[in-house]
Amino acid sequence: MDNDDVIPTLVDETTKVPVTILTGYLGAGKTTLLNYILTENHQRRIAVILNEFAQGSAMEHLLLTATTDDTDGNGRQRYEDWLELRNGCLCCSVKDVGVQAIEQLLEKRRNHFDYILLETTGVADPLPIVKMFWLDEELHSDLILDSLITVIDAHNGLKNYADDRHQEKALWSRQVAMADVILINKIDLISSEEKTKIIELVRSINITAQIYETTRSCIDLSLILDRNAYSKNSPPDYFLKNIADQTTTLIPHGHQMLSSITMEFNGEFDYEKLDQLIIELLWNEQNSNQEIVRMKGVLCCQNELTYKLLQAVGQMYEFISTNEKHNGSLRNCLVLIGSNLNQELLREQFQKCLK
Repeated sequence: MDNDDVIPTLVDETTKVPVTILTGYLGAGKTTLLNYILTENHQRRIAVILNEFAQGSAMEHLLLTATTDDTDGNGRQRYEDWLELRNGCLCCSVKDVGVQAIEQLLEKRRNHFDYILLETTGVADPLPIVKMFWLDEELHSDLILDSLITVIDAHNGLKNYADDRHQEKALWSRQVAMADVILINKIDLISSEEKTKIIELVRSINITAQIYETTRSCIDLSLILDRNAYSKNSPPDYFLKNIADQTTTLIPHGHQMLSSITMEFNGEFDYEKLDQLIIELLWNEQNSNQEIVRMKGVLCCQNELTYKLLQAVGQMYEFISTNEKHNGSLRNCLVLIGSNLNQELLREQFQKCLK
């Protein structure tokens, strides 16, 4: 067979590099977590991509004083390209966090790591970044979005939420609302009563995220990496066990108020009707004043033995077939986050999609 006749091997999910996005408000402890990942001997090969170093930050100091053969003449490490650290991890700083820019960086060290952790600035809205890395399989990218981690400062979290500057309060709330995993850091600095309040606040905004309490951002990496939040390997049982029906929470968002609502249904959905409804809701084809920015669901569809996961971010959405059978327990759970949500109408619309 000639070389021209060889069928090219497409990138599949088993060979793609998982990407975890790390966000958190200023001072929450992201840098401390990154310091841990870049210095501890955790036996993982992680490429950490920093969205520009803050001048004078601890992370910048760590990287500039790293010992390698490639120095700038003053004994300091250059970090405009990949920096290989003693524990096997890699690190670089980029201004462009676009998929194509990062894929070009990866080509240089593709065989040197098996995971990517992408850090965002403390004032970044995570929604556009999640949408950027949540790619259609037909694009055959080497990257696959694993999850979004938000680090929260337990000591100042309630103050951030109560900030009279509406934009700051909205950003903090949005970072919590978009997360798949939440680390409540500096837990050792607060009382039991304060701990209860911050956990209740976080859970009221995001009922589906896995929450962990940390001190100095120390955590077993197996708990926060390889979450498979956007793949068929995502376990639906945690979602089903922790959701409460018809809860509503108001969340500040710019000059609007985001609301988070959860709904529970019994039965099997007609997939075609459900798919059409999702399109109408996300693209606002019903010409209503509501806007949905995030939607998650565990669903039972007609003629399917396994659960389907629904993930929606902005106007992007995907139904993901899981490997877990529902065994006749036809319980469906949905969480929607958006503005001007009409819970009664939404429930009626989803109800009409049931068989």
